[in-house]
Amino acid sequence: MRRLKALAAIPKVQPKHAIAIWKKYPTMRSLLDVYLDSNKSVHEKEFLLKDLMVEDSLGIENRRFGELCSKRIFRILMAQTGGIRTDDVEDGADLFKC
Repeated sequence: MRRLKALAAIPKVQPKHAIAIWKKYPTMRSLLDVYLDSNKSVHEKEFLLKDLMVEDSLGIENRRFGELCSKRIFRILMAQTGGIRTDDVEDGADLFKC
């Protein structure tokens, strides 16, 4: 439950997006393990979640997660500087090492 709240607390991430991630990665550790995998490129990690299906209010999976939301979550969770604004991180203000 805490993990869903943590994901939903990221600006512009809706609860339905958090649920879609939780279904694929039931623990924060399982998601972070993929993000920390040195065999994957930053590009692969940024778009890791883009093809997850999001359910509507009736529980029907009808939309993909999308590249922007996937990229946002990766950059926020893997930010190296904790004191910058989330919009700045989305725009690439933080450094991501390959």
